[in-house]
Amino acid sequence: MWCGPLDADPFCQLAIAKVRTSEMASTVQENEPKLLEPYAYISELPGKNVRGKMVGAFQSWLRAPAEAVESIQSIVDQLHNASLLVDDIEDDSEMRRGQPVAHHIFGVPATINCANYVYFLSLQRCQALGNARAMQVYTDEMLRLHQGQGLDIFWRDHLQCPTVDEYLEMVQNKTGGLFRLAVGLMQAFSDCAMDFTPLVNALAVYFQIRDDYVNLLDEAYMENKSFCEDLTEGKFSFPLIVAIRENPQDTRLLSILKQRTKSVKLKQYAVQYLRETGAVEHTLAKLNATVQEIRNEIAALGGNPALEQIVDGLHAAIK
Repeated sequence: MWCGPLDADPFCQLAIAKVRTSEMASTVQENEPKLLEPYAYISELPGKNVRGKMVGAFQSWLRAPAEAVESIQSIVDQLHNASLLVDDIEDDSEMRRGQPVAHHIFGVPATINCANYVYFLSLQRCQALGNARAMQVYTDEMLRLHQGQGLDIFWRDHLQCPTVDEYLEMVQNKTGGLFRLAVGLMQAFSDCAMDFTPLVNALAVYFQIRDDYVNLLDEAYMENKSFCEDLTEGKFSFPLIVAIRENPQDTRLLSILKQRTKSVKLKQYAVQYLRETGAVEHTLAKLNATVQEIRNEIAALGGNPALEQIVDGLHAAIK
């Protein structure tokens, strides 16, 4: 049956819609590699895959269907890499995993569009799981992630030093978002009713403070552009907050943060100040306490050797 452009026959309308949808899908498929170049670039950079290992560790508790877990792993990986593309733009970073950041190669507009596109590809994949609870988890945690990230940016751009408690709450939203999203999606397909929120929040706090500690104090970064990158970005990390809040009359750290300095000498001075004021020791003590909190939570949930191994391996590297 021939269908004219104004044909009101429902069958004709459906046929035309299917053809147009097919043509559109073909065009999207043809153009997608161009749209995803920044994502493909960052995905190929070697990482630690800690989140992937954590999904495997939590699976020993949750016993979610393997097919669902595979999709969830892909969703989390996509969101993580897409969020890094945006983070590097928001932080005006130069390096990521030892290589130039994606937006320096592909440009800011293309990288932003790519990251947003991947967010929606991940949402589409979550929707395809056919689980209303999973969709709610995805939406809730992506909102919290952006709330945390937004607050972190606000403090930086307005040079407002948060309290330690405010910072930890922000971290549970920003860093904990993808952790809770992964566990929440798995739990949507599991009969396990255990509450993993305290454990996941403690893991988020540990990961972020460890990252703060390494960024400022790891000597391996001394000779490259990643050394004390948080200072260059003007970011209020845990050691800096501790030092600034301990002696608010001393404005040296605030002045250095305000400059967004790239001077290695000035960064080394700031690190020495953190050591002398006890902020480094305080940060390490917080990491030790958080690791113990994580171990206690794991034990209370019945134990998880794989998760303990991940945490112990990370902690051993900073002692």
